[in-house]
Amino acid sequence: MEAPRYVRWLIEETNIKLSDGTHIPCYRLEHTNDEDVLNEWALHLRRHYESDESLKESIAETGLSATEYLRDYILPGTKDLAAACRSGDFTEILVSDLLEFVHNYKVPRCKQQNRANKDRSTQGTDIVGYYYVNPDGKPSTRDELVAAEVKGLLSSGSYEVLEKAAKDSQEDEFRLATTLNFYRKQLKCIGNHEEAKRIARFQQKSEVQFHIRYLGVGVASISQIEDGLLPNYRSDDLMLSTGHEIFLIHGKKLMALAHDLYARCMR
Repeated sequence: MEAPRYVRWLIEETNIKLSDGTHIPCYRLEHTNDEDVLNEWALHLRRHYESDESLKESIAETGLSATEYLRDYILPGTKDLAAACRSGDFTEILVSDLLEFVHNYKVPRCKQQNRANKDRSTQGTDIVGYYYVNPDGKPSTRDELVAAEVKGLLSSGSYEVLEKAAKDSQEDEFRLATTLNFYRKQLKCIGNHEEAKRIARFQQKSEVQFHIRYLGVGVASISQIEDGLLPNYRSDDLMLSTGHEIFLIHGKKLMALAHDLYARCMR
């Protein structure tokens, strides 16, 4: 998968710190009204739900237009729980792109596919990504698995998302294990057997050890961080002493951006 061009709008801010002086990784989403990039981003989003080939088959078999089919059966809507699902999907895909195209993890893209209810997200660890040291996929003790919990407040400028992400990132091994198993089976169902095998490697920790990285990511509609300081939080408030990590992604009017992109998905 090639990196969509919008990824260049994720600007790393290296000066963001908590009230106790602890620096945290931070990215500002500096999006513009570039129609080509926005339409490409929307297509990238839609392909997480249904591939081009599958969409062609579906509209041929149902007799619906692409817009009708995607609106009625595939993409989460805009009311109540549906809106929460849309917000969650948008933030998870955004963070998946950050992890894959900026931090060089491979992130499976199958969570949004084949849902029984288009307006309900799949439970479990929000994002799983992995990194193989050896290009041929031979297991190494230096391989990494990243488990990320994502909290978004796309209509709010509150930093509370960091606290919520920190709490949820205190991941239990059983939940991560069941999510890995879901991904392995889901990848096989959509014909991606090679990636399913790569996921299975991380279900076999007793054979070749690997490192697990637990990450909490908060996403909020904040245009600028004043003086580069998050004054209400210290490292202990975000449980950083446990070895877990916290990222922040922020930008202006993110809910409006998400709704615009999903509207473009259905054109």
